[in-house]
Amino acid sequence: MKRSTLLEKQIKSKLREFFEPLGSTRYFVEVKPRGHEFSANIWVEAEILDEIAENTEKLTYISNTIREVEKEFKTTIFERLKPLL
Repeated sequence: MKRSTLLEKQIKSKLREFFEPLGSTRYFVEVKPRGHEFSANIWVEAEILDEIAENTEKLTYISNTIREVEKEFKTTIFERLKPLL
């Protein structure tokens, strides 16, 4: 399995615990290679994204989750949150 696919699955499973209590039923994670690093795009429902933007603790949780995956796989991941349209 490609490394980007493994990272994608790991990030998605870790974020599931975070998004479900917020009421999010749909979110998608896409990880693509970027040189020796990776770029993770996380699409979330617009209402949930607004809630995350207003609460720095929630934003920090997402960043910390990505950092955990980075440590597990010994790589660098740049994350971006985007609204689901």
